[in-house]
Amino acid sequence: MRADKSRLQGGWRRQALISASSIALLLAAAPAMAETPLPSVEGPIPVTDASPIFTTGGTDLEAHGYEIEEYLVSGAANVYDWGADGAAQEPQVVTADAPYTTRMIVRRPADPADFSGTVWVELNNPSRGWDVEVQWPAIQDKVMRDGDIWVSMTAKPNVIASLQRIDPARYGKLAMTNPLPPEQQKCGLLPQEQGYDENLSKLYENGLVWDMISQVGALVRDTSANAPLAGYNVQHVFGTGESQTGFFLNTYANNFANAATLADGSPVYEGFLSASGAGRTVPISQCLAAMPADDPRGQLPAEHVPFIRADAQGDIFLLGSYDWRREDSDDPKAGYRIYEIAGAPHGPAFITNYQPDPEAIKRAGDLPTQVAYEYGGSETTANHLPRQYIEPAMYANLEKWVIEGTLPPKSTPIATVEGESRSLSGVVYPVAFETDEHGNVLGGVRSPYLDVPTATYFESATPVEGLPYAWSFGHQVDFGTAKLHQLYGVVGAYQNYVSQVRSSVDQLLAEGWLLPEDAERIVTEAELRSVP
Repeated sequence: MRADKSRLQGGWRRQALISASSIALLLAAAPAMAETPLPSVEGPIPVTDASPIFTTGGTDLEAHGYEIEEYLVSGAANVYDWGADGAAQEPQVVTADAPYTTRMIVRRPADPADFSGTVWVELNNPSRGWDVEVQWPAIQDKVMRDGDIWVSMTAKPNVIASLQRIDPARYGKLAMTNPLPPEQQKCGLLPQEQGYDENLSKLYENGLVWDMISQVGALVRDTSANAPLAGYNVQHVFGTGESQTGFFLNTYANNFANAATLADGSPVYEGFLSASGAGRTVPISQCLAAMPADDPRGQLPAEHVPFIRADAQGDIFLLGSYDWRREDSDDPKAGYRIYEIAGAPHGPAFITNYQPDPEAIKRAGDLPTQVAYEYGGSETTANHLPRQYIEPAMYANLEKWVIEGTLPPKSTPIATVEGESRSLSGVVYPVAFETDEHGNVLGGVRSPYLDVPTATYFESATPVEGLPYAWSFGHQVDFGTAKLHQLYGVVGAYQNYVSQVRSSVDQLLAEGWLLPEDAERIVTEAELRSVP
């Protein structure tokens, strides 16, 4: 498969001059910008039984011809605000050149000849209090089939604190230290103060992350002998993040990405995919507020690289994605797509199969989230609609958009009617989902799971005490035999069901919503399903 993609990308790259010229036009009218500095690198950091890489497990990389390495990345980052009166339209430097050290994990083909030329940089999710890649498990099969490189980076200082408890020798150098002394800071607490929270600590500065993202993106393009990807012919670099780091990615694309350029003026990142980022943003420095949806600084700029937003049904009201809906754009200087995955929960249930070492998590400390990351609903079954079969095509379409200039498909939003919905923070919306006769939503990015259904898919669940992630995993109610017979017949129900799934898959494949390998998986699962 990798060789096939290399040949295909040869065609993409011959046409990439069109796309590259569009990017050059995007930047031509902008004022001259400084080249993004390269950070220094230490590594790969040796791996031993006593000191492994703290990372998402569950994948046999060697069986796929892949290897994994970890590096420490050090540089200088600015702290930004919106000016003395808070009204500046672009971020202003308030503290320059604060030192940082983060880590990046590299999964790549062991043989550089198998490399496709594409690098994905994921911002690790910090919501659990430890550092973990969330999109890697969802996209890994596409990445390894194609021969892409997947780089994940630590993006928030609360997880630096937990990493240092997990392995103080390995991660002792990590730092996102607040450059201001505590008495000059306007928010947060110190460890000895009551109510201390590592998410908002005077020891750290969350806002160092923006220059870190730019510098890691520049680093993966570095061709010098000691660079982490030396010997790999990097052609294209894309950024991604999920949930909280989807918010980070939105904020970066809105306010910082256009200033992150290479020596020739081209952008460090050629495209972004924000997964379950809901359009939301985070403060650009620790003591500021996030930009609301009606503020231009909370939106993408007038010109930007292609951006895909992939939200789940579980994000629309629960996370407030509804507030951030906007029109798609085919503008070569401002390409945009918003995809709402019908039936999907915020967190796919399969992700629980890809967790870090539980003993390492125990060493992370007494965190508020130190509970099992598993389905926490009183309903019988978590929502198992497989986002991991639907999202890879979105990543592949982003590649083709940038490399080939092929516009990705458009989707309608998930349909709503008058009603009432409520977000996790208590915001009440005057609309609710419009559903079919089975209780599944209409509109959005479709799949056979809704169009040839065997269950009703809900975006939330009733929490059980001690397991607070019910809203994330949602729940489903499987159809009984009587309803399956009603839908697919008493005689030949199984054959009718499989035939309809095949037809649905063929249509979605032709429209660009599925990759062939994932289409085949959906059909295989249908063939194994018991439809009496």
